[in-house]
Amino acid sequence: MHSDTLTEYVLVNYRWVFVVFFLLPCTVLGKMWAVFEKKSWSRRRRSTGLDHEKKVENIQCEVRHKNLHAPGRVMCTARPSWRSMTIAEMTYKKRMFNINVHLDEMISIDSHNRTVRVEPSITVGQLIPILIQSGWTVPVALELEDLTIGGLVMGIGLESSSFKFGLFHKTCTRYELVTADGDLITCSESENPDVFRCIPFSYGTLGFLTAIDIRIIPAKKYVRLQYRPIRSLEKIQSSLIAETIDVENNDFIELLMFGKNEGVLMTGQMTDGDQNTKNVNKIGRFYKPWFFKHVESLLLSQKHTEEYIPLKDYYFRHNNSLFWEVQDIIPSGNHPLFRYLLGWIMPAKVALLKLTQTDTIKQLYDKHHFIDDFILPISNLKESVEKFHEHLNIYPIWVCPTVLSPSNGLVHSHAPVDKMYIDIGLYGEPKVSNFNSSIVKNLELFVLKLKG
Repeated sequence: MHSDTLTEYVLVNYRWVFVVFFLLPCTVLGKMWAVFEKKSWSRRRRSTGLDHEKKVENIQCEVRHKNLHAPGRVMCTARPSWRSMTIAEMTYKKRMFNINVHLDEMISIDSHNRTVRVEPSITVGQLIPILIQSGWTVPVALELEDLTIGGLVMGIGLESSSFKFGLFHKTCTRYELVTADGDLITCSESENPDVFRCIPFSYGTLGFLTAIDIRIIPAKKYVRLQYRPIRSLEKIQSSLIAETIDVENNDFIELLMFGKNEGVLMTGQMTDGDQNTKNVNKIGRFYKPWFFKHVESLLLSQKHTEEYIPLKDYYFRHNNSLFWEVQDIIPSGNHPLFRYLLGWIMPAKVALLKLTQTDTIKQLYDKHHFIDDFILPISNLKESVEKFHEHLNIYPIWVCPTVLSPSNGLVHSHAPVDKMYIDIGLYGEPKVSNFNSSIVKNLELFVLKLKG
């Protein structure tokens, strides 16, 4: 075996040794620090509003100092690339003027107007438990705990409730940001509406986001989730379309496909249950099987099942396995012995995985790994799955319906009215022999042709 090939084989197939014996212990330390930060946050919670104003003033001072002493340099946040959830390496930060934007707290909950005000670097995993304890939740709650609210606004975010509420930024009512000249502005549908509509998908090009107001809705104790295995691509598409129309009875809709012609359609409703509620599955417990494996077992048994899942557990159902990415890093991660012994520290932090990646591993991921989401009209599900099967053959496939509105934004409905689309998430190693960058370009053109 050639030495380069041997190196690649070892790095890909035995990276789990490094992850288990080094990164997971580091993750424990990180979680201990997060608990300390949470307690510290609770102690100063009442003064957060004043703290926020002071932090924003510091950002304004840094921006004005840059404009005075380095007027020709472009600015960006000082947050290191490895701390972000994206797999891309943000090399541009090395040549830009870095501004310290350390804003990661919840500012206030306004129960009367049903909004929560947060800073952009607070994560979904920090915000959701606080809201649930207060009896509230957000309409679109993302499934990975380390995603930041600012990232969901400046980039894109959707979830199994998006067929009802749309993309994450559609649930936001106001933004606060520091502009390139150091001014502080707020924007909403009624105040600076042009800026308000341009912030989503802007990736920080309009200013430094400093606060976001998000709509909140009453939280309930459980999600009553129905699992429906289907073994026909035509029936999968028609069933999914039918469920998205039933907005009165469905709060959540998600589809996992495990082959070109087989998948499990899941529909859920928020409920408080009652004293007689049975079949409660606390999937958030560390020793529980990975959620996608749990769903796959129902497909194999062809069981139509209903169970009650605690709301927080449902929201973060894909977190422990990072959808199904962890199985490529730790192949034995879903084994009962591993779950009972080490499941409590899973998953390894994405930031640590990125920080410890060598250049060789990065190149291998570029060559052998595919992570992308395509948003297409729901009527093109069958055609799209067939295309992705032919050129990628990656499974499971995550399918999440979302309603898009007509607008001038980067992601919008091409119809003059609201229209149902689907997000097709493909994460993993393509099982085709001829995978290369030209295939990716071909798929992008295919999606554009379908007005995706």
